[in-house]
Amino acid sequence: MAKKVSKMGKYDSVIADLSAAKSNLQDSIDQLKQVINPSEQFVLQRLTGIANITALEAVSEGNDPNNKLGKQGGYTACVYLNSDLVDSSDVYLSGDYTPVVDGGCDAGGAVEVYANVKDAKKRDEYLSNFDGNSILDPGSHKIVGTCVVRTSYHLAASQQNNMTSNIEQALIRLDK
Repeated sequence: MAKKVSKMGKYDSVIADLSAAKSNLQDSIDQLKQVINPSEQFVLQRLTGIANITALEAVSEGNDPNNKLGKQGGYTACVYLNSDLVDSSDVYLSGDYTPVVDGGCDAGGAVEVYANVKDAKKRDEYLSNFDGNSILDPGSHKIVGTCVVRTSYHLAASQQNNMTSNIEQALIRLDK
């Protein structure tokens, strides 16, 4: 004969922990979805207002310095940015920051968007070949979803890390 259970115990805290874990998991899934081949407009919107970013410009087929926009293995979108932490005379002969794309990553950085993780990793590995090369140094680069977040080699390491973190946080921020 089965024993009668007189008291089940309190599971409120366990249920609350499970609920929080479920919510955190869903947030993580939603964040990942945002950085898997996001649109150019999404990237522009998220980069707007980040500290030390003074100008943004998306590439088009007419001004793409790498000639990779929309091509197989190339990016689906690319947004260049200028930063007030970079001395414009180090980048532009005239000291002028316009158009932004002309300054490339040297003037601040870029977010390159790829269709899939494989293509983003391939680009990141390619950039790694030039790390530390004084003439071709690509600056910092980090994969966030299918985006390659790049910052200028003209920035100090701490500035690169801070800007990369700010961009990453903006891209994964959930607006609820």
